[in-house]
Amino acid sequence: MYTIRLLLILILLTAVIPLQAQRKDSSRVAVTGSARQHSILIRWGMNTSRAWKLGNQYGFELTRYTVVRDGKILPSPEARVLNSSPLRPKPLNEWETIVQHDQYAAIIAQALYGKDFEVSGGSGKGVAAIMAQSAEQEQRFSLSLYAADNSFDAAVMAGWGWEDKDARPNEKYLYRVKALAPQTGIDSGGVFIGIQDYAPLPVPGDIGAVFGDKQVMLSWDYSLLKNYYTSWIVEHSKDGGKTFTPARSLPVTNLNEKEGKASPRMYFIDSLEDNTTVYQFRVRGISAFGEKGPPSKPAIGKGRNVLIYVPNIRTNQINAQGKMTLTWDFETAGNAFIKGFVLNQAERENGPYKTVVSNITPEQRSLQYDQLFPSNYFTITAVAKEGESTTSFPVLVQPVDSIPPAPPVELAGNIDSNGIVTLSWKANTEKDMLGYKVFRAGRPNEELSPLVDAVHKQTIFKDTVPVKSLNSKMYYAVAALDKRYNQSAYSAILELKKPDVIPPTAPLFSAYKVEDGQVKLSWVNSRDADVAAHLLYRKARADTSQKWVLLQAFHDGTQYYADKLADRGQTYTYILLAKDSSGLESPPTQPITVTIPADPNSLGIKALDVYMNREQRYIEVSWKANNAEINEYQLYKGASGQPLSLWMVVPANVKTVVDKSLKINTEYEYGVRAVNKNGLSGPLKKIKTSY
Repeated sequence: MYTIRLLLILILLTAVIPLQAQRKDSSRVAVTGSARQHSILIRWGMNTSRAWKLGNQYGFELTRYTVVRDGKILPSPEARVLNSSPLRPKPLNEWETIVQHDQYAAIIAQALYGKDFEVSGGSGKGVAAIMAQSAEQEQRFSLSLYAADNSFDAAVMAGWGWEDKDARPNEKYLYRVKALAPQTGIDSGGVFIGIQDYAPLPVPGDIGAVFGDKQVMLSWDYSLLKNYYTSWIVEHSKDGGKTFTPARSLPVTNLNEKEGKASPRMYFIDSLEDNTTVYQFRVRGISAFGEKGPPSKPAIGKGRNVLIYVPNIRTNQINAQGKMTLTWDFETAGNAFIKGFVLNQAERENGPYKTVVSNITPEQRSLQYDQLFPSNYFTITAVAKEGESTTSFPVLVQPVDSIPPAPPVELAGNIDSNGIVTLSWKANTEKDMLGYKVFRAGRPNEELSPLVDAVHKQTIFKDTVPVKSLNSKMYYAVAALDKRYNQSAYSAILELKKPDVIPPTAPLFSAYKVEDGQVKLSWVNSRDADVAAHLLYRKARADTSQKWVLLQAFHDGTQYYADKLADRGQTYTYILLAKDSSGLESPPTQPITVTIPADPNSLGIKALDVYMNREQRYIEVSWKANNAEINEYQLYKGASGQPLSLWMVVPANVKTVVDKSLKINTEYEYGVRAVNKNGLSGPLKKIKTSY
């Protein structure tokens, strides 16, 4: 909540800034601040030379808004104008004292009051040379801002700085600087800061030094400390770090900034008196308020002597045994400055080079070497006793080679359903391998044709073939090439089967008959060569799930089948289809529907019996049946010579019933009939008894 309220107040206080301030080319006041332990320093400047001139003419107004006190946001910021009169440059006569000891104040005074403003620096280098390229107004504007960055006292004299000594540690303020030039559209600027924001300036890090012949190049990270320092002082020491003195009279400033993006590192080159003295270099930053930060850790080193003599390879010859004789030139005067030579070898001109012969004496100018690659690049390095060594230009050496590499092995591949062929093989191990050539044929005895004109560098190759064509197989081979373009023999030829996307033709039922309760089927098989099996399916008409059941798969050319599992009284439908080696199935045959006549005798009751209990007045009827297909029993009853009528229906697991609906001196007749799950009824079994 604290953060939200503070943000709203800051927005309201800065709402006077018009929307035009969002444009990159609008004139505005840029403000920054620095917290001291007992005061706050405020610095400001204009972003264009036109606004700079108007600001110097009409001056500025500095308003302080107290926003936070004792860690709490005030309900209404307390405003106070710190300057009683417009802040503008002091009169010229008041600058006389400060310019005697502050060179940056002299630059600002000259920029403000000088009749002519010409940047000069004797050598015409550095800041002076760059700034001289601009117009005089731009020079006054740019150099005065640079000088103000290095001297806060001079910035205060110019009306561009203020030290708020009344700031309290328990408060935070928004300082707003307004240009008093009338109707110019110059946007005001501000900064939010308090004494509690005080922090010591950071130590520069990542200092690097490269020492050469009587010179050193320093570099350090600029981007990380850009918000803290605007200039840098380079210091050196020649007495082991006891005393450090500036390497240059003026600070170093980064001018390599484009579109607000600074170069990540700063560079500084300094000369050395000799190559024997050990130097220490360090850097210190200068803030926008002229404050000097703490020094970095020193970079230590000394200059190095540079070897001016360079070897040059003159000749190379290879004898019949493959041994190379190499000769080179090197001025005899340089022998005293080197430890000797080393021979370097690489397979490519740009390396990497590896030292293959070392400890070559300074007087030696030739050697023999036989560990050659198919292509070699050699250099000779003169190893300096002190400083940098020197190396010759590389020389190409190629021995005669007419031996081809070995044929590739382990060639494998596949063809997917889209006709994409993927080949792979084991990489050759010869050191002079260049690549491979891939060949293809559509028939076993056809001549192999190359697939690519260029050399294939990988051990995986992609090809595309038509899937729906007359040939069902493709044939591939690979040959290896070395860097002399010696080609190996073909690899073992790889035979690849195309994916099968055309199903086989359907078989044809030729006859059927029902005999002894069996359905006997005959058919003509599919004529396609790649048929792997014929599949016979059956479905019962009473099967509500409508699923086909596989009766048998025939893999041996069988064309006959007897269905011994068919139930009597049932109707079945049969279909037959062919399946090839790719798993594709043909359309099914025209279905055949067969009804098997029922056999009622198979549902006959084996035994029927009655038991009479006169005391408890009931008759018990029981029976036996062995057919597992029985679904229910129908029981019939008749009395006194009347015809039998359906008495009750019981499930297949009931084989005993009790009759208590009886009359004395009456003759009863009972009958039992079995019914299977297809509704087929067996013969009626009868029995009579008197009660």
